[in-house]
Amino acid sequence: MDIFLLVLGILVIGGIFAHGLKTIRRQGQAKLKSKSKPVKPMPTQPRDEKGFDDDGVGEVRVVAKKRQEPKMEQMDLNLGAARAAQEAAPKAEAIAAAEPQEAELALAEAEDQPLPSLHAEEEDAPEEAPKAAEPQEVLVLHVMAKEEDPIDGAELLPLLLSLGLRFGEMDIFHRHKESSGRGPVLFSLANMVNPGTFDVDKMEQFSTKGLALFMTLPNEGDAMKAFAMMLNAAQKMAEEFGCQVLDGDRNLVTQQTVQHYQGQIREFTRRQLLAAGGH
Repeated sequence: MDIFLLVLGILVIGGIFAHGLKTIRRQGQAKLKSKSKPVKPMPTQPRDEKGFDDDGVGEVRVVAKKRQEPKMEQMDLNLGAARAAQEAAPKAEAIAAAEPQEAELALAEAEDQPLPSLHAEEEDAPEEAPKAAEPQEVLVLHVMAKEEDPIDGAELLPLLLSLGLRFGEMDIFHRHKESSGRGPVLFSLANMVNPGTFDVDKMEQFSTKGLALFMTLPNEGDAMKAFAMMLNAAQKMAEEFGCQVLDGDRNLVTQQTVQHYQGQIREFTRRQLLAAGGH
């Protein structure tokens, strides 16, 4: 019984398989027949000599256009333009970034510059040419002590003060226009021994073999009167300390020497007046 059922099942399965194969073959043949049928051309309407049909419709024409290949010059130009655009982009950004900095620098420079002065005309006025230095002459008298008898500082100081000389600039004594020590300097007195100065706080320990009195031309005061005062001071000190009065060349001062000095002063004054009149 079991064997019978097994055989029956195999037969049923075989029949189903055979029926499926026949169905697949029929469908394939039907498709081949439908593909092999020729397509009937559409009826064409009669056209006139110009190619138009009864409805006035012309033939469809396909106009062939030649494919234009891009020329090398155009490609180079396009590439160059693209590169220029790429290069210009960062430059434009750099310029845009630099413009605010330049504006700030310009503003800072403008702030640093001085404001225009209301007195610009005075500032722009041409400066006067410096005047030529006036020629100067120096008149010198020496008070020379004896070798064995130098001038004592303790005795010298009160004598100088009595003659109107005051200790001042360059550590020497000066005779001003006023005996109180005010006004322009008329003549000065220095030590003949180098460095030519005095230590006014140590005059008691000071001694020297000579003193030098000098005045310059032009003089702030009356040159003749200033020379007379200087000569008088030299003679007073010579009498006080037993000294000799000498000229600039260390020669003994005589009446002729005094006249020579006075003539020198007059000649200098004359030249000065001529120079002033010439301008």
